Amino acid sequence: MSKTKEYVENLREFHEAIIRLEDATRALNETLDRIDAQHQQDNIKDAPKRDIKTDLVAVRGMLAKQASKGYTKEIKELLKKFKAEKLSDVDPKDYRDLYYSAESLDK
Repeated sequence: MSKTKEYVENLREFHEAIIRLEDATRALNETLDRIDAQHQQDNIKDAPKRDIKTDLVAVRGMLAKQASKGYTKEIKELLKKFKAEKLSDVDPKDYRDLYYSAESLDK
């Protein structure tokens, strides 16, 4: 076989190898995309849902605990900080901050 024919044959084999590599890479990326999508769906399903009633009970309990320790004035100031006169006036999205603010009163 002449050097030219051998060179052309090697180029053809190299080209076919590149095509197989592209196909394998494409298949791998598709598989990884499916796995990633499934993993994201699993994480969404596993994410805990916040229960506003449970949060309210926890905040109420913390405020009562701190009030029994003599922090009534500070609790009223905290409620004002959250633009509320009473706990039911507090925006539920602020329950967590209010809880930790009340918890830190005796520290």
